[in-house]
Amino acid sequence: MSLKDSLQRKLETQTEHWSKQIESLRAEANEKIAKAKDEEAEAQIQRDFSERIQAMEDQIETARAKLGELKESGENQLDELKKRVDEWLPSNTN
Repeated sequence: MSLKDSLQRKLETQTEHWSKQIESLRAEANEKIAKAKDEEAEAQIQRDFSERIQAMEDQIETARAKLGELKESGENQLDELKKRVDEWLPSNTN
């Protein structure tokens, strides 16, 4: 597998992982909202989960941008791009 393919796979795998986490967070939020005692509690739960979900969605958007950059990059740019991707991604995907 080429370096370019490896980086692409790494970014796609992480994006899929974050997407699944978002789905899980939404389900957890809905469950907690259903159990909330009042509207204020519901609103707080919504705010808390919205912030977490938005942060993950931002990460996914950044990963997609890096994928676009990767697809357009030449062989001479791959080492630098790999370094930036490895620094950016959580260490459990390296």
